[in-house]
Amino acid sequence: MSTHPVVLADEATRAEILAVEARRQQALLAVDLDALADLFDDSLLHTHAPGLTHDKAQLLEHVATRQAYLDMTRGELVIRLIGDVAVVTGRLVNRLRNPDGGERTVAGPAIQVLRRCEDDRWRFVSFQMTPDGQHVWPPTEAERASLAARTDNDKDNT
Repeated sequence: MSTHPVVLADEATRAEILAVEARRQQALLAVDLDALADLFDDSLLHTHAPGLTHDKAQLLEHVATRQAYLDMTRGELVIRLIGDVAVVTGRLVNRLRNPDGGERTVAGPAIQVLRRCEDDRWRFVSFQMTPDGQHVWPPTEAERASLAARTDNDKDNT
């Protein structure tokens, strides 16, 4: 049995995965179901911020019928590799259409898992977003440092 260490993606692989993520965002905004079907692995499990989990077919139906995505913004993404699997973590802000025609913003950290497929293309196999919520415990020293870094990074991106 061979094991693969967890490593940060090299620049070339990072660029490939960031391009796949950019295509995912563009396809969701354009409701381009063909592009999404190509980007999503057949084994996809996608868990939305409120906790609803879809397989690939359900997610495509959801995107087609809801047409909810109005805009997306990503923060700095950390891309770690384990062999031909990439784990992408980072902040996501979605501006979404509501059923009543209004809008809402859902923001929080997201984890995406992609695999390099037999055709050498990266496809999404898993997605989970955790919406920002109330913190009942005061932050630890390490959490304070992380929050300060995120705030500084957010300022740099405006």
